[in-house]
Amino acid sequence: MLSQTLKVAMKSIWAQKMRSLLTMLGVIIGVAAVIALIGLARGASASISSQIQGLGSNLIVIKTNQAPGAAALSASSAAAPLLPPGQLTPNEALSLGQVPGIAAVAPVMAGTATFGVGATSSAAGLVGTNASYQPVMNYQLAAGRFLSPLDIASDANVAVLGSQEATTLFGAADPVGNSMTIDGVPFQVIGVLAPKGSALGQSQDSFVAIPWSVAESVLGQTSISTIYLSARSSAAIAPLTTRLDLKLLTWLGSAANFSLTTQSQILSTLNSITTTMQMVLGGIAGISLVVGGIGIMNIMLVSVTERTREIGIRKAIGASYLAIMSQFLVESLTLSGLGGILGIGLGTAISEVLGHALGTVVAFSPTTALLAFAFSLGVGLIFGLWPASRAAGLHPVDALRID
Repeated sequence: MLSQTLKVAMKSIWAQKMRSLLTMLGVIIGVAAVIALIGLARGASASISSQIQGLGSNLIVIKTNQAPGAAALSASSAAAPLLPPGQLTPNEALSLGQVPGIAAVAPVMAGTATFGVGATSSAAGLVGTNASYQPVMNYQLAAGRFLSPLDIASDANVAVLGSQEATTLFGAADPVGNSMTIDGVPFQVIGVLAPKGSALGQSQDSFVAIPWSVAESVLGQTSISTIYLSARSSAAIAPLTTRLDLKLLTWLGSAANFSLTTQSQILSTLNSITTTMQMVLGGIAGISLVVGGIGIMNIMLVSVTERTREIGIRKAIGASYLAIMSQFLVESLTLSGLGGILGIGLGTAISEVLGHALGTVVAFSPTTALLAFAFSLGVGLIFGLWPASRAAGLHPVDALRID
């Protein structure tokens, strides 16, 4: 019975090929939009998550407020700070390594400087830090070595180049062992970091790292702006944030004078944003499916009108209400189902093309494809019910009167 009904439905659709294709167009576009947009959103989310996870292992980031007095305190609202706002020194930062659960601490003095090699010069980021910066931030060496505790203790004028800065200053030559200048001060290059790419829209390869003890004089700073810490395990991060908050509140007096962010918090925020974005994009694309459903309902009503006499004949020779209704419902579901299948193929192709053009990863999800297909069938069912019930409700005598 079902196979015969499906055969009749396919014959009816094939008889009006162009009309059927135009009817399916709304469903095709809707499903394709869902597949392409969700694929791009998921791919972008996966790419950013990978970048964040690549920043470091069990990373905790502390940033201090560099504007003195930015958070004025009253005696009744908070304890008096031991340090002025933004005046956290590397030694205080390094003492955080004594907090139980901390594996390594990398204080950072950040600024910009002009780097020179012969006639070549470049302005980029300068990072004053210690030996822990490399493992905490998950950098690999391409050549040479990273900063050592002896470099910091002896105030050595040595520098480690990010891969992009190494190429800018030295081209294809090996920078290790060669000299460069930082704001006119001579330094020896001791290492080059392996490329790491971008994270959150910022290059991680365009900078030069020097000992923080030397950066104090080069940048004219005695305080640090950022502290990168690595927890011993992911399980230790939650209790660590509480201990670090208490320590920083004692030093700086108010939570307004610093921010503490963990890698898991960044990922959680990102996942929340991307989930919302996927829902919004899916909802927008779903509107096309609803429009496609209206098109199916419209063409099915036209089909009922065109085939009124056929319906009358079938009912006159004994076709039941259910048989007539099933015939038109199957036809509506066939239109929407074919539209869904074509839409999945088109959406996959579009997402691949867009991903290649935008230079981003596309994450095709079979679950999304199945949901989009199921939704297209649901659209066909819902919008096919009225035409089908209208056809099934025709009285055979009235139907046969129609010329």
